[in-house]
Amino acid sequence: MRYAMPNPELINGNYYLRLHVPKDVAEKARGTTVAIPVGDAIKYQKVGSVVKVSLLTKVAAEAKHRFTKALAAVEAHWESLRRGPVKLTHKQCLGLAGELYSDFIRVSDENPGPPDLWQQIRKWDEEARTPRLRPIETLMVPIPKASADWSIEERFGGFADVMLQRHKLQVDAASRWQLVLQIAKAMDKATAVILRKAEGDYSDSGETNAFPQFVPPSPAESDAVPTSKTEPKTGLVSITQLFGHWELDHLAAGKSPRTVKDFRHKSASLIRFLGHEDAERVTPEDISNWCDDLKLNQGISPRTVSQKYLAVVKLIYAIGVEKRKIKDNPAKDYKVRHTKPKKTRSAGFTDAEALAILRATLEDDHSQGRRSEENRRAIRWLPWICAFTGARITEAAQLRTIDLIEEGGILCLRITPEAGSVKTGNYRTVPLHPQLLDMGLPAMIRSLPPGPIFYHLKPFRGVAADPVERAQNAGAKVGEWVRKVVKITDPVLQPNHAWRHRFKTVAREVGMDLEIRDAIQGHEDGRAASDYGEVSIKAMWNALQAFPRYDVTAKT
Repeated sequence: MRYAMPNPELINGNYYLRLHVPKDVAEKARGTTVAIPVGDAIKYQKVGSVVKVSLLTKVAAEAKHRFTKALAAVEAHWESLRRGPVKLTHKQCLGLAGELYSDFIRVSDENPGPPDLWQQIRKWDEEARTPRLRPIETLMVPIPKASADWSIEERFGGFADVMLQRHKLQVDAASRWQLVLQIAKAMDKATAVILRKAEGDYSDSGETNAFPQFVPPSPAESDAVPTSKTEPKTGLVSITQLFGHWELDHLAAGKSPRTVKDFRHKSASLIRFLGHEDAERVTPEDISNWCDDLKLNQGISPRTVSQKYLAVVKLIYAIGVEKRKIKDNPAKDYKVRHTKPKKTRSAGFTDAEALAILRATLEDDHSQGRRSEENRRAIRWLPWICAFTGARITEAAQLRTIDLIEEGGILCLRITPEAGSVKTGNYRTVPLHPQLLDMGLPAMIRSLPPGPIFYHLKPFRGVAADPVERAQNAGAKVGEWVRKVVKITDPVLQPNHAWRHRFKTVAREVGMDLEIRDAIQGHEDGRAASDYGEVSIKAMWNALQAFPRYDVTAKT
């Protein structure tokens, strides 16, 4: 029997979503509340025999677009009712609260709004967290102990429902309350960061490792009573277990722990989409639907879906097959088709753009708002270092005072994984260009106490500093400065990585040997011949003599 696909209903000139509650969940659904996205808003609808909500538009095309998202939210609610309530662990509650924290930090980063707005929001949040009496309690004798529970629920409960809806979860009352409390704490942290940004202080980007990655409860974690349809399965091989096998091999080979964090995020995306993590239940169709969801509903580019998300799942399943943990790789033959982006300009800075940035580094920066001494130093020197080394911004930003070294009478910078992160995992030593010597870069580094040059290692809110994260934040501040202060706003350009492209272009123009420019930038060409011999410091130093200086004194 074929059922008609529901569509928006036109009622009195406006489009609506109107759905009958499925019979199998009718009893459980009655009286529950479902969060339904409508445009930029979230509508909370109590469920009766039908769910009916206005799509707030009279335009058919827009109604279809809104209907699709609203329908998905309602159907996710039905599915969560079918699975029954699950319990969340403390870590899972923190993970969901962390997602909400990250959402607020991200959407407010460019334009946080006026400080008085966030001061007021923080005041309301604090009032909600402060114990006070309900109106009826003031009439009671004796006066009971004041409780903040009802105001916390009133203020933060909606956020908890949205996060649960996002992950298609129905949880027990105790788990939901713990989630509400963690969200209240997370929002206090988020609004404090946003307020400082609104006041002009971007020294703390808000990025943090304090919150764990959220991984949904697996069927094994649910306390729902098994039925004949949900017979507990023995010998379950989970997606998380497959990931763990890959992780052990990756770290045993001495590879970057940062990759583990990135890959875990990608595999968790598949688990969230499936609503379970039984690796053997995953079909090629599931993989296809997941990739479509990433592209069409989450707005992730086909190229990123293919090269990041799908590639990770293919890899962890391949490891599982190799280790005889699972028989088949459902992602093995699936492809996400994508076209190479059309090139509309050079990926590197033009002469004019490069000079504009380098000149701006030398100007008085007191008009740029409050910045830490480390951030000022990063803006002053990192563009110059990248211009003459072609280094990745994080490689330059993680430099320490001990990374200024001398070899054969030549002053150099040592770029090493010991300082944080190097994409290839290999160290390299790069001579300082004569212009950097004349500008006093070595003297500046030698004047500092031992430690990182462009960030500090002080704990933040009791959390120990992560050198890679701090270096990334320093680089991000420079990129933000390039966009907002220097006004290099072309979206095609990456405001830091464009130096890497430009270095290669200029090196070619002056006839620098291929192996020398690759050695300076830390590129590997994959040729066996490149493994023979070394590119010496002297060879790189000689080649850099031909690399032109930047005349920042000339008028344009």
